[in-house]
Amino acid sequence: MRPRVFIVATESSGDNYGSLLARQFRELRPDLEVYGIGGNKMENAGVRLFRNMLEHSAVGLVEVVRSLRFFLDSMDELVRKAKELKPEAVVLIDSPDFNLRMAPRFKALGIPVVYYVSPQLWAWREGRVEQIRKYVDRMLVIFPFEVDFYAKHGIEARFVGHPLLDLIDAEKIKKGADLLRRGFKIPDKCRVVGLFPGSRKGEVTRLMPRMLAAARELHSRDKNIVFAVGCSPWFNPDRYKQAIRGYEDLPLRGVHGRSHEVMRLSDFAMVCSGTATVETAIVGTPMLCTYRMAWTSAILAGLLVNYEFACMVNILAGKLVVPELLQWQAEPLTMALIAREAMDTGAPKQREELRKVVEKLGGQGASRRAAEQALSVAGLRPVSRPISAEVPALQVAARPA
Repeated sequence: MRPRVFIVATESSGDNYGSLLARQFRELRPDLEVYGIGGNKMENAGVRLFRNMLEHSAVGLVEVVRSLRFFLDSMDELVRKAKELKPEAVVLIDSPDFNLRMAPRFKALGIPVVYYVSPQLWAWREGRVEQIRKYVDRMLVIFPFEVDFYAKHGIEARFVGHPLLDLIDAEKIKKGADLLRRGFKIPDKCRVVGLFPGSRKGEVTRLMPRMLAAARELHSRDKNIVFAVGCSPWFNPDRYKQAIRGYEDLPLRGVHGRSHEVMRLSDFAMVCSGTATVETAIVGTPMLCTYRMAWTSAILAGLLVNYEFACMVNILAGKLVVPELLQWQAEPLTMALIAREAMDTGAPKQREELRKVVEKLGGQGASRRAAEQALSVAGLRPVSRPISAEVPALQVAARPA
């Protein structure tokens, strides 16, 4: 019988990372059968999906109830399939609300559990680290400081690097950015400000109006500024048209599904806090980070979150590199002034700091190293030669005796 591994991803980023992981599994072990839940990218990479999690969205009370039922059913189906197929290991990717519930169920079946992309326990709900201790056989982290966090709790963690460095092809996105500039007929004298209001409904509805107001402020002072909007799958063309009502006089260019090219096209970017700030750093574009949430949520977050910075780039740098405009600070005039200064000066200091931050992400090959680690936990030797000897040694925190 051919060996089998499960990959479990419930969000778009997990689908991206899972697809990269699956391709590395294919190279290292061509005989390996990979099953799981995820999205179209994982399926295109050869994963045999039990369910497509990304096709299921919830809007409204009835849909939320149905969504809960869907996720509970998905958990039960994974257990049934695990009993039937008996995989050598399961790889859980991020999504702690789902995966920390699945880890003990897989563990109860005697299946080794690999967790890839750690929950941000160092920022909030640190108590969940006990679940990691009990039910996870190997934690693969994508940020170097997470190794020390787990070491403090007596848990082994291995830093494999950030898979975004495997996903973002600098030469390809430069060509794409050049095509966008020509396609939009943006004159050479014009500078571009990228607007990235987030991937979720709440983020877009709270941030897009402020970004548009900041764009109007900038354009009132300099007519040679064009604005490119990086639109997430949720922010589809119909929603985009609705969002820019009243701002049709501005030189706005909505771009769907090509956020990295928009980042490369931009001289400066206004970015919703989250993974997009790391992506922007990898691309090398100066930015500000912003976020707004409901005030009740903000108060609760203030009580629960125990980290100095909100922007991951600043957390990695250990200092303020990217301006953070959160809640009431996210004022359009402030956003416009920061953008204008950065564009006028070229933001050389921030560019250099971003380069240093990217150097901490481990270089390309994260997906390969993660696949090697998962195969090791599964007790499977790679058929093709591993690359571990060709990259800096994995950063590991040993479990105390």
